[in-house]
Amino acid sequence: MAKNKKAKGTYGAFLKGWGIFLVLSIVLGACAGAWLGNRGGTSVVDLDNSTGGVVNILLLGSDGGGMRSDTIMLVNINGETGKVNILSLPRDTAIFKQDANGRVITTSAPDKLNSYLGKGQIQYNNGEIKVPELAMMKKVKEITGLPINYYATIDFDGFKHIIDILGGVDYEVPENMDYDDPAQDLHIHLKAGMQHLDGQAAHDFVRYRNYKNGRADLARIEAQQAFIKALVKQKLTPSNINKIDELYDAISKYVNTNYKFKNLMSSLGTIKNITEDDVTMYVLPNTPRMIMGGSYVVYNDTEEHRQELKEILENFKSEAQKKAEADAAVSSEQQ
Repeated sequence: MAKNKKAKGTYGAFLKGWGIFLVLSIVLGACAGAWLGNRGGTSVVDLDNSTGGVVNILLLGSDGGGMRSDTIMLVNINGETGKVNILSLPRDTAIFKQDANGRVITTSAPDKLNSYLGKGQIQYNNGEIKVPELAMMKKVKEITGLPINYYATIDFDGFKHIIDILGGVDYEVPENMDYDDPAQDLHIHLKAGMQHLDGQAAHDFVRYRNYKNGRADLARIEAQQAFIKALVKQKLTPSNINKIDELYDAISKYVNTNYKFKNLMSSLGTIKNITEDDVTMYVLPNTPRMIMGGSYVVYNDTEEHRQELKEILENFKSEAQKKAEADAAVSSEQQ
């Protein structure tokens, strides 16, 4: 009897583990804009090893045929603190070009962070890297200084399908949303107020960016993060256990990732105890700016932003990484 109870507890923890991973992933599909295609589903990438029970997963949504990443989130599962941290990086983050001496080139417009999925796609097509996401992973590592252990991408069809499997989400839409883009076959028409969002309506909500405050992508990031919180709170419940087979099939079909079963099991001790109160959302500190006629956000542009980002990233680090950085700083001072 005790053995069966233990097995049931382990099974329940496993389902919750996949539930956490699922919930943190499927919101990205709403911004996908185009089918990414299944590139084998579990392509292995030689990235950083996780340390001290801390795992970082880069979650990407894509638009325009998989050439731009419309949503970029770094999910940190911190086994040392029992917390999940999520850092959203705006797609319009400016990546300034540099010359051979490392000096910023001021005669041409900077790249946008979201373009690095397309740069990776070109490298992938040329056989230079194993998966298109690798270029974005390296750039996010450069911005944050954090190791990137895994990646996951999902398309918007998967998002809608999984939300429908889960029975939809109750959510208060903050304002009337009306937007039509025939080129993308995107038509968003939602009324303000509390309502039950099925897969299509949830997709429309998290893709919308024409907010009255004029903050576009930054406002959409806030909306996506709020939606994730509602999703976690409503759907990480025992009542969804009987849907695991259908959810697993959907994950297998729509999610491309190198985060495998064995990786999940190594983080299960942390994941199984996580509640919505253990999930903290952040946005890369930034300043909106027009550069050569283009709309960008610039990070690391003020001392205040640099200090804010430093404080955020401390929550993402293992004790081993903190010690290594401290030792390196002491060594540098002694030289």
